[in-house]
Amino acid sequence: MQWIFFTLLLGISTLLAGAAQAVTPLHDYFRESWTTRDGLPHNTINNIHQSGDGYLWLATWEGAARYDGRSFTIFGRDSVTGLPDVGVRTFFREHDGSMLVAGARGGFSRVSNGHWQSFPPLGYLINDLLRDSKGQLWFATEGGGVIRQLADGQYQRFGVPDGLTVRVVYKLLQDRAGILWFATLQGVYRLDPTAAELRFEKVSLLADAPDLKAFMLALDAQGQLLVGAEQGLFRQDGDHFALVHPALANVAVTALHVLADGQIWIGTINQGLQRVSALGLEQLGVQDGLPNNRVLSIFQDTEQSVWVGTNAGLYRLRETPFTNLTQQQGLVDNYVRTVLEHSDGSVWIGSAGGLDRWVAGKLEPVVLDAGVSVLSLAEGEHGEVWVGTYSDGVYRLRQGKVTDRYDRSNGLASNEIRAIALAGDRVFFGTSGGLNMLRQQQISTLTTADGLPGLFVSALYYQPAEPGRSGQLWIGTGTGAAVWSDGTIRPLDLHSQEQAEYVFDFYHSPGTDWLWLATDRGLVRYDQQKNQLRLIGRAAGLPVDKIFSVLADSAGAFWLSSNRGIVRISQSDANAVADGLQATLGNSDMFGEADGMLSSQCNGGSVPAATLRRDGTLWFATSQGVATVDPSRLAQFSLKPPPVVVQQLSADGRAVALQQAKLPAGTLRVVVQFAGLSYVMPSRILYRTQLQGFEQDWVERGTANHAEYTNLPPGDYRLLVSAAYPESDWNKDVARVEFTVLPLFWQKGWVQMLAGLLMLCALFGFVRWRLYRLSQSELRLKLQVAGKTTELLAQAQSLRQAVTEKTQLAEQLQLQAQAFAAQAREDGLTGLANRRAFDEQLAFEFSRAQRSGQPLCLVMLDIDHFKTINDRWSHQAGDLVLQQLAQLLRQQVRDIDRIARWGGEEFALLLPQTDLTHAVEICQRIRLAIAALDFSADVPGLQVTASFGVAQHEDVGSYDKLLSRADQLLYQAKAQGRNRVCS
Repeated sequence: MQWIFFTLLLGISTLLAGAAQAVTPLHDYFRESWTTRDGLPHNTINNIHQSGDGYLWLATWEGAARYDGRSFTIFGRDSVTGLPDVGVRTFFREHDGSMLVAGARGGFSRVSNGHWQSFPPLGYLINDLLRDSKGQLWFATEGGGVIRQLADGQYQRFGVPDGLTVRVVYKLLQDRAGILWFATLQGVYRLDPTAAELRFEKVSLLADAPDLKAFMLALDAQGQLLVGAEQGLFRQDGDHFALVHPALANVAVTALHVLADGQIWIGTINQGLQRVSALGLEQLGVQDGLPNNRVLSIFQDTEQSVWVGTNAGLYRLRETPFTNLTQQQGLVDNYVRTVLEHSDGSVWIGSAGGLDRWVAGKLEPVVLDAGVSVLSLAEGEHGEVWVGTYSDGVYRLRQGKVTDRYDRSNGLASNEIRAIALAGDRVFFGTSGGLNMLRQQQISTLTTADGLPGLFVSALYYQPAEPGRSGQLWIGTGTGAAVWSDGTIRPLDLHSQEQAEYVFDFYHSPGTDWLWLATDRGLVRYDQQKNQLRLIGRAAGLPVDKIFSVLADSAGAFWLSSNRGIVRISQSDANAVADGLQATLGNSDMFGEADGMLSSQCNGGSVPAATLRRDGTLWFATSQGVATVDPSRLAQFSLKPPPVVVQQLSADGRAVALQQAKLPAGTLRVVVQFAGLSYVMPSRILYRTQLQGFEQDWVERGTANHAEYTNLPPGDYRLLVSAAYPESDWNKDVARVEFTVLPLFWQKGWVQMLAGLLMLCALFGFVRWRLYRLSQSELRLKLQVAGKTTELLAQAQSLRQAVTEKTQLAEQLQLQAQAFAAQAREDGLTGLANRRAFDEQLAFEFSRAQRSGQPLCLVMLDIDHFKTINDRWSHQAGDLVLQQLAQLLRQQVRDIDRIARWGGEEFALLLPQTDLTHAVEICQRIRLAIAALDFSADVPGLQVTASFGVAQHEDVGSYDKLLSRADQLLYQAKAQGRNRVCS
């Protein structure tokens, strides 16, 4: 019998552990909040619900707010809603997806597909309402008790004669047996609505407190009644009630929501948001980002996001692929540089503030000297941990204690340790001053004199010996890569790979000769057998240039960290591109803040910047802690195409009703606004439209949520709208709106037929008249022959006059030629001097500066991502940017300065009598002014920056070299991240 008991106990423990793993810890949810600053009419969110068409509805004291993922639409007291007061308290969703909206002064209305229908007000604040299984509508009111709407539309109010001794009722609920439950100011009541005589029965939650105030009702996953009361959360157990959790005793519960898996989400009056699940009782408060500790409403939408209404705004929690470890969980500093999984299963985390160790789900600090900033980590063969720092050299730790320390006083080239690698009895340190090797307590240094491509060592990887090959140490620097073997260094020239220089990480594909390098131009595969380099970069579809780390998961994907997020690509795709079998990657996924990362900026230049744990999870160092992801869970986060609705139709700026829309005759501009109702990443929703009756195919709109048509001919049209996420298919359940453009008087059919008849008559009359005119012309011809001589004499005089006019014309042409010559020196779009004119000015000013000894600076300016502006917004938008920039430059420079459009998006500035320091100041001022340019009126969402290269004539011998120097500095500014000045 004992073995059966232990077997059952083990099985139950396994099930409980599995359930706990299936529930995401409350602190691991991605959290966002909204307030009146984001468009809410009021920060108190009384109730949250979702209508059948997908809109999210928020009840506030300043109206009902309808949210589409981008903006809030407010409905208050007006003729549209028919509500007697702006205050909205609650919602109820009908079976057809329509919404009942109720609140102050007993007003309630139904809204369905944008149509509102109001009902006679009750006269009391409606706290809650529901339609029971028989179709009867019940109201919980403030001061009016319980009210039922009868079949004839009249209202029946219940009170003391019916057993209800209280007039303040907060919540209604019908259980699975059909019994109605009421949470009131003085306890809980129940009622059987099918009984011949309706009689309310009071139910006690606590024997010693029969009038305990009850705020909220819900059913748990098993259908048992939950009651949120002034002194805790209770669950019905037969005829009795018991606390759901001991820690909830004396906690005032004001909101409840039960998820399908049994989780109970709890809102309290002053103790924030709490949850009971397989993980036990958890809590979030204002210290965790909750707008306020008073929670009034909780709701889970169709995308499984949990929305929380508080007294100070709206809060949303959702599960995301990535979770984070930050100072909030005990990390010593959020700016993490390096992460390493130890052989004992713990994870070591180095940051700008020191060193932490993650063990069994908890963080514990590792004591080093005060102020130590950690850059790199490595584990020795006996489990010791080597710690490289920013300015304090290297520490060796055993069992968490420092046993050795090495720095410049011991022979290190620099105290800045970017990478550590162990190779047998050797320990290699990559520093900012070269490569150090520690062997038998002796430190030697390798520099460029020994074959290193550069002194700044950013990555190290030791490839163990294999049959026929000695062990090799791969070295990444700021100017290329190299390999150390048998005491010699062999450089690996990367310049052929789009001028790649920085190497941040190495990864060796097991069982192959392929070594992957993370560089500042993308991912490079090096075939050691063939001595062959292949780049997978932007041209191959990689979304970023600079890659910091390379991890390979068990599903055959590479995970690449970068400044803009984490990229996932297929290893087979990468190899196919490297082998020349395909030009681009089949697909790539970009993960960032929308996927749960607190910051999409990953850190690099220190090793390891990411680690693959034995459990398959990936850990990345970022500027906001450690971001972790389990690739095996990604499938549950795949996005489905969002539903889409048409929100507004307007003709020449005036809104038109969506049903049977008739647009006035002569309408010139038709605009249709629509929205994809998804709240996960609404800014990434893509749209496409097809106007049947005008377009044959779908037109992709990108992320623009409107379609505009001009000069549509009269007729009947139907607009179809579909939405999708970049990772999903297009939604097949399209939204549609039909409208008719009415014809003008002259565009009507009978008018055009009449006009055609009149034209035929006119043509017949014209032919008759023309024949008559020809006969008259024959007579006049004879008279013309007689007067020909006179005409010839007149023509001679005319010729003399023509000579005079030609002379005048020649003079005019000469003036025009001079004008054209001036235009040849001027840019037609911006009005600035062109390159030809600027070359002459540069030669003149350079010669004058050489003679006079006065300073002269040349600035080359280039608009950042100008091609993207043309591609995304249009060439017209690009022309506008060029014109605005030209005007700004005129305003920012002196009269003696010279400006020119050098070509495309590039401009040149010549600054006579200006030294390099002042020239840089001028450029910084212009750079900030460019970044502040506002294009929202013409091109919404457009933000423009520029990069500058500044050169002084004293550094060069000719103006050609001055041009070349400025151009090199401009390229440097671009390479350093754009929107900057380099001199």
